[in-house]
Amino acid sequence: MGNCDYYDEKKFCEDCKTYVRFMMSVNHSYCVDCGGRVRLFSREDSEQFQQRVQRHKWQAS
Repeated sequence: MGNCDYYDEKKFCEDCKTYVRFMMSVNHSYCVDCGGRVRLFSREDSEQFQQRVQRHKWQAS
């Protein structure tokens, strides 16, 4: 993973159905395109991430 740059970060917007740039608030983040709340992953990506963590968690111990 390369250097992370705040201006290149993206989160998933349920309304736009894609990863978008966002504005952060104290409690939530919002899509810069439509204003909807965003989250870190889409549901599919979140499930894949959880599966990968479960598969590899024994290697970390």
